[in-house]
Amino acid sequence: MYDFFMKHRTYPLALPKDFCAEVRNPAGKTGLSIAEIILQSSKLGLPLLLEQLGRSRIPNAPPLPAKIARALYAGADDYAEGINRFMAAQTKTVQE
Repeated sequence: MYDFFMKHRTYPLALPKDFCAEVRNPAGKTGLSIAEIILQSSKLGLPLLLEQLGRSRIPNAPPLPAKIARALYAGADDYAEGINRFMAAQTKTVQE
């Protein structure tokens, strides 16, 4: 009856043998199935996971100051000659 009202999807999940043993222990203690243990663990741990992974990302890096940007982009392109040769080697027309 519980599954009848719940919308769910099934995902195959390969677990290492040692982790299966770790999951089986709380399943026996709580009376929950292994699937329910994995689902509840995911629900409880997801906020912590997102918090920890979110810290390594820089969401909005400030732009370079104008003076530094001008200094970085003012120099000649080191690869201009190579780029020009590459472009010249490309076919200019379509062969029919």
